[in-house]
Amino acid sequence: MTKNELANISSMTDEQIMKAIGQDDGTSTSDGIPRLSINRNPEDDNGNKLPVGEFSVFDTTAGKVAYGKPVTFRPFLSGMQYMNYSPDKGEYVNRSIIFSSHKDEAIDMLGGVNCGKVPYKERDQLTPEQQVEQRTIRCYRLVYGLVSFGGKLADGSVHNVDELPALYRVSGTAFLPVSNAIKSLKDSGKLMFKCTLKLDTERQKRGGNTFYVPVITPNSNTQIEFTSKDNDILTVFKDAIDKENQEVISAYKKARDKSPNDSDAESAKIVNELDDQLPEDVLSA
Repeated sequence: MTKNELANISSMTDEQIMKAIGQDDGTSTSDGIPRLSINRNPEDDNGNKLPVGEFSVFDTTAGKVAYGKPVTFRPFLSGMQYMNYSPDKGEYVNRSIIFSSHKDEAIDMLGGVNCGKVPYKERDQLTPEQQVEQRTIRCYRLVYGLVSFGGKLADGSVHNVDELPALYRVSGTAFLPVSNAIKSLKDSGKLMFKCTLKLDTERQKRGGNTFYVPVITPNSNTQIEFTSKDNDILTVFKDAIDKENQEVISAYKKARDKSPNDSDAESAKIVNELDDQLPEDVLSA
């Protein structure tokens, strides 16, 4: 679905819009955008005590990070992306295009697919080293939308976030709650950008580890009007995804160009066969 087609959103059916914005997962027929995440840091670099387990986002209107929960999130676009994080380098060394359905081929920057993620049922065939590597490759759920909440800044001062464009990117234990919330809106026949999600967190403990998972409550009873301003925001999100995908596609093509192809292999085979037929003194020379 192109940007021009999204601009004509008023003439599209709900089903067409769902597919265009990634609300349809295919089972039926980072460009300056702040990230919304659950804060896990007990303090910042200045020694300020931070609320662990609350949501945090960099509010571009204030130039500071705001914290709070619960938050109201109005989803506009949804997608998925594979990413490979290197603990040694402390960075993502590979990522795929952003896609809307697992039926899509998620090509990645290193010339592969899905960043090399192997289906779970096939992992018992891997070596222990390969299984460790697999844990560094994750599929993320990405939801672009508007976030609002009453919260505080790091210094404790009250701060309200009002319809801030943000990206909510999750994986692991948070993947299914987000995916299920988006699916529930679709099952209700609701366009997700006309509804809101209530995001809260729940503290869990496993062994000696304490962590927080999102608790998401869809509000399908709302029917928010889609305005021209909303269309502009939707276009910004779509442009960010398009730019990300173009970068990945460009890197994918370069990686594939550097990889040996079938003709290279055939040429090498012919050279080896000719070498086998040459006299030893010629080979030595």
